[in-house]
Amino acid sequence: MASFSDITTLVTSGGTITFNAASGNTYLIDPSRCSGLGMGRVRAPIDDKGQTSGYLLHDFFEEGTHMLIAGVLVVDTTANRNTQMDNLKAALRSILTTTGTLNFGAGGSLAVQCDIGADFPVWSANVKGFVFGLVSATAL
Repeated sequence: MASFSDITTLVTSGGTITFNAASGNTYLIDPSRCSGLGMGRVRAPIDDKGQTSGYLLHDFFEEGTHMLIAGVLVVDTTANRNTQMDNLKAALRSILTTTGTLNFGAGGSLAVQCDIGADFPVWSANVKGFVFGLVSATAL
């Protein structure tokens, strides 16, 4: 099963974002602030039986996958922080109407689109975070 700590890259026509790099400036994902890699919501169509008690239970299916990805920007200068913020916004904007690929270190990948734009909250005096959302038609 895919995990947030296993995400390596988001490849888009607007650029490739590398997560959790061992050195240098990077987007460090904080799995405790992320959600959405579990089982998706279940679409459960239920109708009343006509002229009798009970329900008609139709086949149930899982929805696609909605993910919220959050973490901190690891940077050495303010200029590099601003560049990372701009790069993430450009990559996410490029997958509003088409798909990008979210890659995992274990070799898996997922076709995704951006459904929540990037925000960059201040988590402490010296720590700037990032948060954004992705959606996939694929149920995990």
